[in-house]
Amino acid sequence: MSKYILSVDLGTTSTKTVLFDDKLKVVASAKAEYPTLYPRQGWAEQDPREWWQALIITTSEVLKQSAVNPEDIIGIGVDSMSSMALPLDDKGRPLRNGLIWLDRRSQAESDWIRSSYGDLQIKINSNDSDPSNFAPKVLWMKNHEPEIYNKTNVFLHCNGYLVYRLTGILSMDVSEAGMSQLCDIRTGQWSDELISASGIDRKKLPEIFACTDVVSGLSREAAATTGLKEGTPVIAGAMDNVSATLGLGLRHDGQAYISAGTATNAGACVASVPTDPTMLNYHHGVPGLYLTNGGVDYGGAGLRWFKSIIEEERFEEIDRLAEEADYLDDVLLYLPYMVGQRAPLWDIHSRAVAFGMNPDTSRKAMIRMIMEGIAMGVRHVFRLMEDKGYSIDEIVMTGGCANSPVWTQIFSDVLEQHIILPGEMDVAPLGTAIMTAVGVGLFPDFDSALAVQTVRASYHPDSRKSEYYKALFKAFIHLYEAVGPVYRELDEIREKFQS
Repeated sequence: MSKYILSVDLGTTSTKTVLFDDKLKVVASAKAEYPTLYPRQGWAEQDPREWWQALIITTSEVLKQSAVNPEDIIGIGVDSMSSMALPLDDKGRPLRNGLIWLDRRSQAESDWIRSSYGDLQIKINSNDSDPSNFAPKVLWMKNHEPEIYNKTNVFLHCNGYLVYRLTGILSMDVSEAGMSQLCDIRTGQWSDELISASGIDRKKLPEIFACTDVVSGLSREAAATTGLKEGTPVIAGAMDNVSATLGLGLRHDGQAYISAGTATNAGACVASVPTDPTMLNYHHGVPGLYLTNGGVDYGGAGLRWFKSIIEEERFEEIDRLAEEADYLDDVLLYLPYMVGQRAPLWDIHSRAVAFGMNPDTSRKAMIRMIMEGIAMGVRHVFRLMEDKGYSIDEIVMTGGCANSPVWTQIFSDVLEQHIILPGEMDVAPLGTAIMTAVGVGLFPDFDSALAVQTVRASYHPDSRKSEYYKALFKAFIHLYEAVGPVYRELDEIREKFQS
């Protein structure tokens, strides 16, 4: 009789629940959306009760679609967007909306951490301070909402909240903890030194679990609500980027990935503790491995923006125009930093720049320019990794941009790398299913679980184009360095005349 794994992927705009069989093939899937609230500029919140309702709705739908007996579901895993903070009272009730990764209100707290004990944090945690992360958000609540902070029994991440609703156990997985700014990246446990320096109450932090650890079985209450079987093992799970990396098949030192969607993330598996604080560094789902990554925060969304400007409804037409544009038709540069930039540049002032247009510049040339610019931004990330001694031996790519053969080939040419597209493109739910399958013993190890994966397509760099892009990349770096002072000057003008 077949056995099944239930994988829950809690994203920024929706939750997707996928049922996999014991060969890790998709049996059924369902999605439910929820809103993000923006009370003020730079603030971004979500109601955690919406996440729980989304889990209930999507679980019910996949059970209905598949007609699978809940008795045959042997494990449940949850991944989620990272870098958020949610306070719960002593009865497990949310005291306010969760501050999600897009929320930047804790800039002052982040700056205080950097100036007060930033060197210690980098030494222990390997990450610089940023307002998107857990610790600055908790400190913001302590400073600005003391009544909520004082009532808080525990602060959780998104997937930890869903695991709590499923099991009644308070937890945080090691990948989320690694990005909290309070964890020792070497031990995977809370750092007493960092917690003491921050002034955050240690009692308000949950126990840290490995991603594959079974936190507990499904509670009676959750079973009644979801239609699943009481006692079904629930693992700790991971942040979505870690799950996606596993879903891409990355489990060895030197393997790299590009997740090219609204944001374009790029990173690599490393066997030693990553120590470059300009990158984001955290634990892989595979014990003994780490991930170091950066990206272009408004990557694929930049092309969507231009698509709306030229009033073109179909991405297929955008793709066709890009294919028509020869790479030498027009020598253009595009800095893709439309909303500022996190790792590895950490430049909140930067904005997008299109450079080199003339009266003959066409729509199709500008579309190709944007595609090239985003690929250049990724090349910059990988170059900085290689400067630190990390090797990039293989790149696997996923995300909406990977559905464009033209764009994927541009990535290959710009990066001078062979790029693989996996057979399963919905990689975060798959990665969570892999962790769950290993955690509950369906597979003895990750190599066995990952053996089921397939390759959809491969792209190889064109040496002629790569030579051109190598020269263009130098100009890309020079342009970014040259406009840095102008970015800051524009911010000063905005502050003076728009406030």
